Amino acid sequence: MSNRYTKAFRVKVAKEASQPEFKGMEHVIAEKYGLKPWTVRKWSDLYIEKGESGLAKGSLTRSKSSREQELEKENAELKEEIRILKKAAAFLADLRRE
Repeated sequence: MSNRYTKAFRVKVAKEASQPEFKGMEHVIAEKYGLKPWTVRKWSDLYIEKGESGLAKGSLTRSKSSREQELEKENAELKEEIRILKKAAAFLADLRRE
C-alpha cells in the first residue's frame, strides 16, 4: 500500500466502488481518481469484508501477506500434483512398452 493515499480517500473510493451500480466497473472509478482498477477492486473488497478498519494503514500489508501465503500454498500443491502426474505418465509409458 502506498502511503500517499489517506484512509479517508481509500474509504471514499471503496464506498463508491462497492455500490451495486458500479459492480464490475472498477475501471471507471479508477480513471476518475487516477488509480489502477486492481487497486479500486482491492480497496472495495477490503471495505466490504472488514469495513473502514480494513482500509487503515497497515491492514493492506497484512492482507497482501495473507494472499501471498495463500498463493505459495497453492503453488506448492500444484508442484506436488505435477510431480505425481509425471510419475504416473512415466509408469504408463513403461506399461505400453511391455
